[in-house]
Amino acid sequence: MRALSLIPLVIATPALAQDFPVTLDHAFGSTTIPARPERVVSVGVHEQDFLYALGIAPVGVHDWWGEKPYATWSWAEDERAALGAEPAVLMGFEINVEWVAAQDPDLIVASYYGDLTQGEYDLLSQIAPVITAPPGYPQWGAPWQAELRLIGRATGTAARAEEVITDLEGRIAAARAAYPTLAGKTGSTGYYYDGVVMTYNSADTAQRFLQDFGIVIPAEYDELAVERGNADFSMEQLSHIDLDLFIFPDEPAEGGPLAQVPTYAALGLATEGRAVNLGGGDLAAALSFQTPLAIDWLVDVLPPMMAAAVDGDPATAVVLPQ
Repeated sequence: MRALSLIPLVIATPALAQDFPVTLDHAFGSTTIPARPERVVSVGVHEQDFLYALGIAPVGVHDWWGEKPYATWSWAEDERAALGAEPAVLMGFEINVEWVAAQDPDLIVASYYGDLTQGEYDLLSQIAPVITAPPGYPQWGAPWQAELRLIGRATGTAARAEEVITDLEGRIAAARAAYPTLAGKTGSTGYYYDGVVMTYNSADTAQRFLQDFGIVIPAEYDELAVERGNADFSMEQLSHIDLDLFIFPDEPAEGGPLAQVPTYAALGLATEGRAVNLGGGDLAAALSFQTPLAIDWLVDVLPPMMAAAVDGDPATAVVLPQ
């Protein structure tokens, strides 16, 4: 795994100077941070990766799922270890305000927790300055660059944020150039459960990853998506997912429950090998996390799988990394 290097922070231009106090706009308004934070708590579900990429060791983080040590997945473990970060971990999806207060934070990061309520925000703001999602984007739908820039400004690491963005965008561009057959193909990602395939609109962070490779999310997904950004299709509506490419993060590689559904098995998606089943695990989690560290890993392993799926030859195997 190639890791984004944790290099010393250098302020390159006056525009990136990190003077405090700083006032930042976010989805819940604006917040003034009086001094460079020293004790950062992340109550969103993936922000620990952003902090590690910026060279910051949080004192508290929020577990999304997986129950990994320090709520850190494999793609971010080297960065966590390099910083010596051993944060307390909030378990369960809901935010425990008392737990947050016990960490004695001087900054609370909630940039990827779309279920945050005004009441929770008000309570957290009584503990420490809070930044929520970057403004101007749908719930759960801000690009990773906007989120990283916001966290970078809040923590005095704006210069490092720009370095990470430049490096990672370059790697994405190189991977896109290496797999030109992906450009212009229709595609999406989604999950099968309880007789429904759930997919997402084009603002979803995993969908943004596909679009970075020129993959086109169907316009109808934006039209049909509900408030939280997902569109659900019953087994009688599966023609809506019969695209050039569809990624199922949790479906077993050798055929899971969905493969046994006759209406799915009859789709060209299934018969022509255009589905990519990730089988859960780290690869599926990285696609969901969509953090700088997760994407840095994904750009090496997922594009060749996608290219194999869209090559028009059903005999081409989509091989999961070992």
